Amino acid sequence: MIRLFVSGASGNVGRLVVREAILRRDVELAGGFCLEGGQDLGVLAGTDPVGLVAVSDLRKGLAASSPDVVVDFTSAVVLRDHLELYAELGLDAVVGTTGLPEEEIRRVRDRVRDRGLRLALISNFGLGINLVMDFLAAVGEHYPYVSVLERHPASMANAPSGTAGLLASSVPGGSSGEVASREVLPGVLGGNAFGVPVLSQRMPYPGPYSEHEVTLGRQDEILRISVTDFSSSVYLEGIFRAVRGVGALPPGTLVRRLGEFPKG
Repeated sequence: MIRLFVSGASGNVGRLVVREAILRRDVELAGGFCLEGGQDLGVLAGTDPVGLVAVSDLRKGLAASSPDVVVDFTSAVVLRDHLELYAELGLDAVVGTTGLPEEEIRRVRDRVRDRGLRLALISNFGLGINLVMDFLAAVGEHYPYVSVLERHPASMANAPSGTAGLLASSVPGGSSGEVASREVLPGVLGGNAFGVPVLSQRMPYPGPYSEHEVTLGRQDEILRISVTDFSSSVYLEGIFRAVRGVGALPPGTLVRRLGEFPKG
């Protein structure tokens, strides 16, 4: 039985994780952190009371609940402090918070290695996206032209999405095809992530809608792959796979994709 603490328990994904943890037989909900401290975690998640109240002081909540794993869906603004606290307490963590620049992720990787921690820092836990990343890693070298387009609601905090960056990083060697077009408007061909053009579109899509489209090209062939998610519930399978697997990773390991966990 894995004792699970949810940081960001009142958020969109956090509430889903709390509800799923209540139902699962292999996980025990140990506690949760959010701004609505003092409220029952079950009620916050939209279900029956569970007799555990949320805390608004993360350090005190972790000390009182003694979890095995922390799931963190909070904000990039506070994530650095949270990661430092998890490191200090020697806690394994599964983090879905996005918006960290690659330079900061490199620093996190160094801290994880130096302190012998286990951390899953994954921008997207959806099965479809992770299968696409595996596909890109296998075939990307055969397609010299690559671009990534992502669509999210206008309320999305960052652009591009962390998932778009991961998709771009999955392509070996990036996009190497020659483009003769000169940008008349700066950035119209997309930003550059790992050598791949990435474009972001923001519209008043409802709820947690997200769409990522990868276009691959070679002579006489264009391949388009699109993944559209309409609900954050598609992340639950991947989140709990990471919860089960993070403790089995070698100390000092940071993973960025579900495919980095051992099969099974």
